Amino acid sequence: MGRKVQKFNFHFHNGGQWEIPVELVGDMWIKRVSTSLGRINDGEIVEIHPSEAFRMELLPEADTFQTTDINQGGLEAGMFETVIKNQDIERLTVVWDNDESEEVYFPFEVTEESGTVNRFMSGKIQDEKLYLVIDVNNHVNDIYPN
Repeated sequence: MGRKVQKFNFHFHNGGQWEIPVELVGDMWIKRVSTSLGRINDGEIVEIHPSEAFRMELLPEADTFQTTDINQGGLEAGMFETVIKNQDIERLTVVWDNDESEEVYFPFEVTEESGTVNRFMSGKIQDEKLYLVIDVNNHVNDIYPN
């Protein structure tokens, strides 16, 4: 029997993270994950897993951010709006039921020289669900029409 996903950890370009239990995910698809070697931000050369595209539907219960850090307390509700506003998801950690994990990198290009907004990311909130698409060729409305 294969591994099962336990949770997803989104990593934002600004350094933040957001954990989503697998039970709060509706539709989800990661296109063509490959294995490469690369150096990111002057770090060590490591194995990385870039993907060609990503899409996910998150259920209303995922619209929270749990923390005991008083500096991040304002994020405890309204993560969907934060994600839509910032559009800076850079990668995803997939945590398996055997406690192993893998990092998947998404297409990412900032819209401004000093910005953090990913030009390939689009999202929308509809029927209290968050729909995310990170794709060079498609917008959220192409994948999840009204």
